[in-house]
Amino acid sequence: MEKIIKKILIQTLILCFVGNIKAQILEVYRPIIVTYKSGILNNEKIDLGIFDYFNQDTSKMKNEYLKYDSDKGVLYKYDVANKVFQTILCLNNQNYKSKEEIKLGMFDGFVLTRENSNSFKAGSPYGDGRYPSHHKIIKSIDVLQKTKKTLIIRVNYQDEFEWKYFGILVLKDYRYENLEDEE
Repeated sequence: MEKIIKKILIQTLILCFVGNIKAQILEVYRPIIVTYKSGILNNEKIDLGIFDYFNQDTSKMKNEYLKYDSDKGVLYKYDVANKVFQTILCLNNQNYKSKEEIKLGMFDGFVLTRENSNSFKAGSPYGDGRYPSHHKIIKSIDVLQKTKKTLIIRVNYQDEFEWKYFGILVLKDYRYENLEDEE
C-alpha cells in the first residue's frame, strides 16, 4: 500500500510541474543562409544575404551585401572594412581559385576552387586545408541556375557540431531586372 501511495504522489508531482518545464527548440540554433531582401549601396541596387543563426530581429543577424554581374559572370561581396567589392565566384573562368580568403557572416573564412562548371569547393585558408574542430564552415557552392537576370546558388555548410545543411541564395543582376528570364 505504501508503494502505491508513493507512486501516486510522484505521478501527481510530475503532472503538476509538466506545465513549468521548458525545452529548447534546436531549429532556432541552426545556422541559416538565405537571400533576405534587396537594398541600395553606393547608389547601386544589391541583394542582402543572411549568414547567421535565426533571430526574430533580423537587424541583429550577420548579413552581407551581395552583387551579381551577369555580363562578367561574377558574384561579389561588399567588404565593409575596405569599402570595395570582393569577388566570391567567377563563373566564366574554368580555372577559378579565389586569391584571398572569403568571409561570409558568422562562418569561418575559406578559399574557393572550381571543381566543375557548376560546383566550387570551399577549403580552409590555413596551409593544411583543414579547419580546427567545432567551427562553422562553408563546404561548397553549387550553381543551380544562371541567367542574364538571376543567379541561384546552393551553399552547403556545417555547424560547429558538424551537422550538414544548405541554403539557397537567389541573386539578381538589377541592370536586367525588367528582362524576362530565359528558360
